[in-house]
This record gives sequence, structure tokens and C-alpha cells, in this order.
Amino acid sequence: MMKAVKTVSSLFVLALLALSQPASANDFPTLERVKFVQECMALKGGPSYVNMYGCSCVIDKISEQLAFDDYVHADAFLRLRNMRGERGGYFRSSKDSRTARGELLAIREEADQQCFSAQQITRIQQ
Repeated sequence: MMKAVKTVSSLFVLALLALSQPASANDFPTLERVKFVQECMALKGGPSYVNMYGCSCVIDKISEQLAFDDYVHADAFLRLRNMRGERGGYFRSSKDSRTARGELLAIREEADQQCFSAQQITRIQQ
């Protein structure tokens, strides 16, 4: 009887530890994921199931490879690179900017190919 109580107690402690683990470092907030999908769908021709599925796949793949803070950093460089004048110079030409933009664009391009080429195959087979 005592051994059964220790086993149950051990399992309970293990379950609590498993549930109390912090979220993954690269887990993106829901709001950021929704914003990305909406912007992506607009660029892909508007809201549709195919675009929603593909765009949510892309942000999932990005989040697998980049921590959220790194994504925000690189995304800021992408968005602000067209800023005019001296302020925009840092976002266009700094080594940090080129590296961050290049990494995010490479990840996004690969994810786009993986997520949307699967959609093309599905459409052709239908």
C-alpha cells in the first residue's frame, strides 16, 4: 500500500512539473500570428481557405526557426528599411539590419515554398 502511494505521489509530482514548464522561447503570441496571417493573405490575393492555411503554415515554420524577439527585430528592419533620410539609413544599410533581414527573408521564402507548393499540388489533384 505504501509503495502505491509513493508511486502515485511521484506521478503527481511529475505531472505538475510537466505542466509548469514555461512556454517555448519561440512561441509567438496569438495576436502576432493573426496579424501575420492577415497581412500574408492580403499579399496573396485576399482571404481564402488556401491562403489562410498557407499563411498560417508559414508563420508556424518561421516560429520553429526564430525566437519571437529575433523575429520582431528582423521584422522591424524589413518594415522600416524604406524609411527616408538619415533615420532610415540604419534600417537599410547596417550590418545588423542586413543580417536580420536576410535571415528572416530566407526562412520566409523557404516556408513559402513548402507551405504554398503543397497547396498547388492539392489543387492540381482535385
